[in-house]
Amino acid sequence: MKDPVRPTLRGAWILACPLLVAGLTQVAVNIVDTVMLARVSTDALGAFALAAPVYLIALIVVRGWATAVQVRVAQCHGAGRPEDVGRVARTGLITSAAAGALIGAALHAAAPLALTALGAADDVLGPGTAYLRVLAFAVPFAAVSFTLQAACAGIGATRAAMYTALLVNLVNLPLGLLLIFRAGLGVTGAALSTLAATVAGTAFLLVYCRTRLPSPTREPGTARAETGRLWRIGWPEMSTLGIGYVNEALFAGFAARMSTQDLAAYRIVDNLTLVVFTFLGSASTAITILAGQELGRGSTRNARAWKRTGTRLLLLMLALPSAAALVLGPVLLGWITSDAEVARRAWGATPLALLSMAPLAVGMSYAALLRAAGDTRAVLIASVTSDYLLLIPLGWILGIHAGLGLPGLYLAWTAFGLLYCALLLPRYRRRFRREEPAHHAASKAPQEDLT
Repeated sequence: MKDPVRPTLRGAWILACPLLVAGLTQVAVNIVDTVMLARVSTDALGAFALAAPVYLIALIVVRGWATAVQVRVAQCHGAGRPEDVGRVARTGLITSAAAGALIGAALHAAAPLALTALGAADDVLGPGTAYLRVLAFAVPFAAVSFTLQAACAGIGATRAAMYTALLVNLVNLPLGLLLIFRAGLGVTGAALSTLAATVAGTAFLLVYCRTRLPSPTREPGTARAETGRLWRIGWPEMSTLGIGYVNEALFAGFAARMSTQDLAAYRIVDNLTLVVFTFLGSASTAITILAGQELGRGSTRNARAWKRTGTRLLLLMLALPSAAALVLGPVLLGWITSDAEVARRAWGATPLALLSMAPLAVGMSYAALLRAAGDTRAVLIASVTSDYLLLIPLGWILGIHAGLGLPGLYLAWTAFGLLYCALLLPRYRRRFRREEPAHHAASKAPQEDLT
């Protein structure tokens, strides 16, 4: 059994830092594609803006499945069972590749229908469809990549995600310049460069993981049982991600109903909160991994200690980028937009947008522990209840009908975070209130009460 790590901010940061670099690098990939296509034409940028979210939605299933693999690997690694780590990774890899192939085929076939349903104009429909049909071939590779990154993260090797993201960026940028501009392929060139970068990242991971992940055991019937465990953890994560994308679209629609300037300002502030959320997500994932390893050892007490450490790290990860945004905000807005009114509205909403993430950060510490225990359904229930009891109704009422504009939307996010915390806290206390008996904690298998 692997020796436990004492819960410290430094210990959590060691795992979180590579995840943060990976997340910010992925944001950079999206920004680079946006900038390059903006230089091609407005139609090219419009096709990318409409088609890219469809591709991200197609990845929801494989992302949720990867989270399940990470949770199970962390539990088995903490329990000192390398053969089970290999079995979980192998099962997750096979199932995610198969799911990715099916989703990719569906995306290829449904691309024009999806874009038409989103209101794509004729001059956007063609390039948008081509973009999605190229990236349909990337889905199974992305599925394998996410699963391998998750398995590595579960044993504490979060640098795998960082190395992969950096490699993807190194491939995507020069190839994108070549295909978009030199070859004149436009949106299709952006898709081809993303496909090539995804394949390169997946190939790297397949080699990297050969020496990092243990070999699986081949016991009859274990793959089916493990698939069931992964499904119980994974489907709520898929649902949470999917509903989150729907809510993002609804809030963009609310901003559009205010005015075009409000929509532009909302997109700027939304990108800022995406960067901050990347900081928070890396910290939350690190705590899920470390707490999951402790639960695999049978130590509820140490898992709770990682929750306390995680809360401090999450608040720190919120404070640092928020302070930078508040100090540099006016300068950055001047670079981003030449419309003074858009800049004014974005800056007016920024402090409240950042403040709205404080209760969310606390809630993410509870969610991290519940995920570590495999209780992703509790996270889903708390999220959906907060979404449709407060977030969406208040966003509509305060932002549009009360005339508060963008600040009204972020007041709704504040209410969401407070209710999210309130709903997760009782579940967390029930799940972790009992101390484990010292004489049998070390011998308890993680799956006995974690899935």
